[in-house]
Amino acid sequence: MLDLDRFIVELDRLITTVHFYDEVYCNNEGVNAISSLSLEAAKIIQLSVHNDIVLSTARLLFDGKGFESSGTTYENLSLYNLVCNYEEHIDQELHEQRNKISQLKQKINVKEYRNLVIAHNNKATITGQNPAPKHQIGTEILLDLLRESRSLLFGIRLKVAKENGETSLPVTDGNVHRCGVGRKFVQRIKKI
Repeated sequence: MLDLDRFIVELDRLITTVHFYDEVYCNNEGVNAISSLSLEAAKIIQLSVHNDIVLSTARLLFDGKGFESSGTTYENLSLYNLVCNYEEHIDQELHEQRNKISQLKQKINVKEYRNLVIAHNNKATITGQNPAPKHQIGTEILLDLLRESRSLLFGIRLKVAKENGETSLPVTDGNVHRCGVGRKFVQRIKKI
């Protein structure tokens, strides 16, 4: 499995997670159903899924080259690195997708939110001395960003496969039914 394949699998997982969150926590039926079992559990699950979406989005789409820790440099599995590593496979159509992704990324503030609220436990933000940044993540914008990113990487992956003479891929073209995961969950809860 190439780094491209692993990245696409991660994007697919994240897209499904966003659909789940939207179907369970962004409508009254879902909130009422899950809260009827345990309000505390519903809040824990909501925060966990929310934070996974924010952290995964930041890690996959907003982080750059890598980071250094204890003298060792680590490379991120990020959109930035993959596009840099496979730049020779980016034609005009894929370049236009890249521009669209850049425009979508400007609409959300996920990296600052991740850094100050979730990942680094910023004291001034947590104690209320500084206002917490808003991530401005809407379901529609986030799904557009994830789909465009997936499409870009899949386009690159197809070119790599052709170049390598591969006849099958470990990832699909993205025509996967992801909607309904949360709705099925809510329906099963309501039957309890």
